[in-house]
Amino acid sequence: MLCALALSSVALAAPVSIESLLAEMIDMERLATPIDPDVTCDQFSSYDRASVSADQDGWFANGDAGQFLRQEQNEGRDEWVMADMEGPGAILRMWSANPDGGDTIRVYIDGNARPVLEANFLDLTTAAVEGFPAPFSGRRAMGANLYFPIPYARSCKVTVSRPNLYYTIAYRTYPEGTEVQPFSMGQVMAAQDLVAEVGAVLANPNQPLSPRFTQPLSPITVDLPAGGGIASLPEFLGPAAISRLEVKVVSPKWEHRGPATQERVGGSPDLIEALRGTVLTMRWDDEARPAVWTPLGDFFGTAPGMNPFYTLPTGMTEDGVFYSNWFMPFRSKAQVTLRNDSTAPLKLTITPYVTPLKWPRGGYLYFRAGWKTEWFPAEPAFVDWLMLDADGPGRYVGTMLGIMNTIPAWWGEGDEKVWVDDDTFPSFFGTGSEDYFGYAWCSPELFTHAFHAQPNVTGPGNFGYTSVNRFQVFEDIPFNDRIRFYIEKWASGPRQYYTTCYWYSVPGAGNRYAPVSYWDRLVMELPEPYEVEGAIEGEDLTWKASGGDVTVQEGSWENMSRTRQLWWQHPAVGDTLEVTVPVEEAGTYEVVMGLCTAIDYGIHQLYWDGEPLGEPVDFFHDGVVFTTRSFGTITIDRAGNHTLTVEALEPNPAAAPARMFGLDYVLLKPVN
Repeated sequence: MLCALALSSVALAAPVSIESLLAEMIDMERLATPIDPDVTCDQFSSYDRASVSADQDGWFANGDAGQFLRQEQNEGRDEWVMADMEGPGAILRMWSANPDGGDTIRVYIDGNARPVLEANFLDLTTAAVEGFPAPFSGRRAMGANLYFPIPYARSCKVTVSRPNLYYTIAYRTYPEGTEVQPFSMGQVMAAQDLVAEVGAVLANPNQPLSPRFTQPLSPITVDLPAGGGIASLPEFLGPAAISRLEVKVVSPKWEHRGPATQERVGGSPDLIEALRGTVLTMRWDDEARPAVWTPLGDFFGTAPGMNPFYTLPTGMTEDGVFYSNWFMPFRSKAQVTLRNDSTAPLKLTITPYVTPLKWPRGGYLYFRAGWKTEWFPAEPAFVDWLMLDADGPGRYVGTMLGIMNTIPAWWGEGDEKVWVDDDTFPSFFGTGSEDYFGYAWCSPELFTHAFHAQPNVTGPGNFGYTSVNRFQVFEDIPFNDRIRFYIEKWASGPRQYYTTCYWYSVPGAGNRYAPVSYWDRLVMELPEPYEVEGAIEGEDLTWKASGGDVTVQEGSWENMSRTRQLWWQHPAVGDTLEVTVPVEEAGTYEVVMGLCTAIDYGIHQLYWDGEPLGEPVDFFHDGVVFTTRSFGTITIDRAGNHTLTVEALEPNPAAAPARMFGLDYVLLKPVN
């Protein structure tokens, strides 16, 4: 286990350095310490610059690539400036959806003409540069991430050599006069022992973090009858902190069904209902309102149901134990209560870890967590959804966002917008929902990391339930008076949003959360994904091809039947794809197909049993669009298997060079 005591001595040492910042990455107690009112955290990003004001057109503009502060020349080469900061400060996090679109990244500090860091941006964010290993660097669900400190004493500028880029850069600014040991690659290499030590914790974040306890308290069995059963843990006396909490669900039983897959749905209906219907509340000292009010399952960051994942603050182990490593201090007493409003009884085993404290003169911030939900009809298409509105002083430290999406189309895209204190424009204005959570391109791929995760996507594609997390342990957002955290609901589509927000604030600080009724907390039934009645689905058919690559593509585009298609990529001109289509009865039919069009699709001739189905079809389109096309009437003289042949021809000159073809479905409509 990591010796956090040794690291804490590094973290407390001056000046600010790579070593002190590395120690912060796994210091959960730091989040509860009072903020310095002059320390700020901000972000540069490639958000669409048409977004100027909430009361002007363009606020929801979405051209979020290729937006830079300026273009300049250095030593005869063109560079595009992503970020330009006055110090003292430190870069804490970088993200990109397409780091290859930036080519070379350069970091200049303290007015130096030569960069202190120069690397291929893709390599830097995928653990391919010496000194920046996984898990500090890595690509997860197509999003490229770098969590590594880059401190500077006076200034910092970050550039790339190509401008086709989505990006965010989070940074911290310290008060003037703060002593900072500036970044250098020599210091990075000198700190590699500490990098390995901290990296070991980040790679296995489900372990207890504090060495100040050696044994947890005895497990407590809690029985919560259905329909309002209440249980409270024994009152904890302070000064102390709940530094870890483990919750094992005894019943209803949950079984892990092997490796993480999109087919899992989080457990039985009774288990899913009980975890959402049971409310967890926590109170510190004599505060009138609960500091924590969330559904039990949602507090641990995955919903609905139970879905294993591992982050530093919270998660769920493969053997079904929820855990929390949030550091939750209290001066005199702590009260933890559960109330089961669901129709299913719930039995738990709860193991608290309590760390005795010497209460400091400046006190601690109290841990907070709040939950809310809202159902959105298809319109309005664009909404800034307020996830948290809270008073300070305090720190914002994390978000769990859940979505129930009723259509196959991508649910997100909406940017995060974080207003801190007296902001006239958000301190944080992002480039997309998945981008805030550290992945990209609407990917439904499950992933987990110490600071962010996508633990649940029921699918297919982005249909159904999704749960995503980002925990800002390293790049926490301090606020003095107030914080408002919004995320855009972008584009049409009926869907439910629900969120757990995590933050710290001074005793007595308020927030605008209200308890949510049991009926509004219920996990909704999902409709079936869009499916064309009577269609023969392309992804279910057998095939053979003379060239190119054939696979099943899963997606979430409008009018796509069952969110999958048979996908032919990179055929040469003259190559053919033969698809076997079963026909139940002989007869005369109108042949209708669901087909994909996009910028990299080709011109193809289609044949039925060797006979042309009309003229060649150009499938080029500036954007992905699924269309329905009739190929006229044919007579099929026998039941059984028939052959649909696709021949690749010379593509449209405007198309990207892939000559793709996508078969969503074949629909044979009887003609009387």
